[in-house]
Amino acid sequence: MKRLIYSAILLTLTVTVDARTGVSGDAASVTIANDHISARFDADKAFDILSLKSADGKESVKPGLNKKPWTLTYHGVQGQTPEIDPSCAVYKGYRTEQTDSSSTLVFVWNTRLLYDGNDYPVEMSVTLGDDSPLLEWNLSASLPDGWSITDFKFPTLAVVSPDSAKVITPGGWGNEYRHREGGHYEANYPSWSGSMQMMMVDDGNGVWFYSPRDYNASGKLMTIDAKGGATTFNNKVVTSEGWNDHVANRFDVPWTTVTGRHPGDWSAAAVDWYRPFALTTEWGSKTLAERNIPDWVREKDLWLRAKYLGDTTVNAVHRAIDYFGDDIAFHWYFWHNHPYDSHYPDYFPADPRFKQIIKDVRARNCQVMPYINGRLWDPATASYGPRNGKDASVRRPDGNLYTEIYPTSQVPNTVTCPASQIWHDIILELADSIQDELGTNGLYIDQIAAAAPYPCYATNHGHPVGGGEFWYHAYRDMMNDLRKDHLRPGNIVFSEENAECYIPSFDILLTVNTPHSPICKIVPLYPQIYSDRVLTTAFTYSPYTDVRNGDFRYENMQALLYGAQLGWVDPRLLWVDEKSEYEAKFLKNLVDFRKKQHDVFIGGRYIREFIPEGDNPIADIPVFGKDYMVKGAEWLSPSGQRVLYVVNSDSKPHEVTLPTGKKVKLKPISAERYNIK
Repeated sequence: MKRLIYSAILLTLTVTVDARTGVSGDAASVTIANDHISARFDADKAFDILSLKSADGKESVKPGLNKKPWTLTYHGVQGQTPEIDPSCAVYKGYRTEQTDSSSTLVFVWNTRLLYDGNDYPVEMSVTLGDDSPLLEWNLSASLPDGWSITDFKFPTLAVVSPDSAKVITPGGWGNEYRHREGGHYEANYPSWSGSMQMMMVDDGNGVWFYSPRDYNASGKLMTIDAKGGATTFNNKVVTSEGWNDHVANRFDVPWTTVTGRHPGDWSAAAVDWYRPFALTTEWGSKTLAERNIPDWVREKDLWLRAKYLGDTTVNAVHRAIDYFGDDIAFHWYFWHNHPYDSHYPDYFPADPRFKQIIKDVRARNCQVMPYINGRLWDPATASYGPRNGKDASVRRPDGNLYTEIYPTSQVPNTVTCPASQIWHDIILELADSIQDELGTNGLYIDQIAAAAPYPCYATNHGHPVGGGEFWYHAYRDMMNDLRKDHLRPGNIVFSEENAECYIPSFDILLTVNTPHSPICKIVPLYPQIYSDRVLTTAFTYSPYTDVRNGDFRYENMQALLYGAQLGWVDPRLLWVDEKSEYEAKFLKNLVDFRKKQHDVFIGGRYIREFIPEGDNPIADIPVFGKDYMVKGAEWLSPSGQRVLYVVNSDSKPHEVTLPTGKKVKLKPISAERYNIK
């Protein structure tokens, strides 16, 4: 039997100081510090963060809040599942490690998992670069023979924040919540609720920033909890069995998490601390100019959402082309012979009317992208048995299948595992059929960039059981194969939502699921990071039954300012009466305006949002809450031109003042561009 015997060197001497590394300690505490941040830890009987200060000297913690920075769930050879945190371990102090450019404190706890006379240490390292404002957190644990770690929570960090603070989460475009006692905030990455790997709390005088830097986009649930005057960041992860090294009997968290307090606002923290990381990843390393995306979709300005194949829909589609001009792209739903959210993936044979409809629309210089689902399989379909659908499905730890039911169909659908070769082949077969039999401009594959990964315990999918990176890797490889051998020249592949890791897999992303309400404000977090890397369309779900209530105008104003391609509305709603026609006129004004802004929106950088001063009324927007009728955004074009965009969504003219001090008069339902020299 292999045993890992560990002996920690305890630093319990009189005061020791190393000026080069920025570490000082005595019998009671140890401090790691540089000019940006200082962290003092209990080095005696129990771990705690005694002090955490940024360059401005602001104290961010209280003793007693950070005694449990980690929690590990083990699985033993006899089925044991102990959950261990520092309260169930013996704190053994710390040791120091150093390089030419950083210093590290390694805190050690001994765990006694078996009556074998051995300790199984847990080691948590906290690293600070010589000129870095960010603490770097890592965790490892020793394991008995045959044992694994199946779940962890790390790092858990509690800071003090006032009730006036704002919580920023990476849901879709980005979300801002009011920090409130008892509040719980989640980002399930990668998905619509966690498009990026960061959480922030902005107290008006600075921002606490928390970010797992995982280059493999593993599944993780980032959370913030506000309780008892403390704001607690956490990251909950179901591990991959592949992360357990059964030769060395060791488990390592396979990424580093960084934390720090930024002196600016949440926007500055994201741009300064997240964007540099994002640009080093495989999904964020290429600009739009470096990506092989067909010009027609780069230069698109309007998408419409067509439903069904009857005359009412077809007539509305052609009226839209007459009204807006050609070069419209259509998402098309309900083109097969079964109700929505049922009978997936048995879309064929298609409704016989659809092929001619596509031909007619394409003859008018427009594009058609039919809907399919890239994740669900209806067990009642004719294909499920013969294609062995149960063996393609994601398995729970008990061997049962994950099943989801949607209100549109109320049909149970099993969730397929993207690593399954069965499902891989089905998606590629559908890609061929949709393009060749129907003559489309590509295909829209729903849910891939929207739905969070499930841990999968199937043993026949070619991935280690549990969670981890397999979900992202499998979809990435599937889309790579689709592009290489199945996507016809000039065609595109498209998905819903904007989880960052899927940016290279799709030519454009439909971004419509961002949470919003009067207490949940959408903020431009995502475009500040990725506007020069990705194409997007829409802002949120467009009204399904009526565009006349004010939210339609608001959504398209925001979409334009964020750089997204516009519309994604059912054309049947645009010419109901005089009021809906006015909404159509607003959309046409923005589309015509956007056609002249490709020098900025294609590959430019979104810099910031601004609210023009002056005659700028506030309206109560249905679902969104109160906001200004005139809003603006600053962009930087690929050539370096600074541009201010302003949109007046009101039916009245307004005179407002730009951030430059210039006063401008805006016509009703209009947009203007102002170059800054």
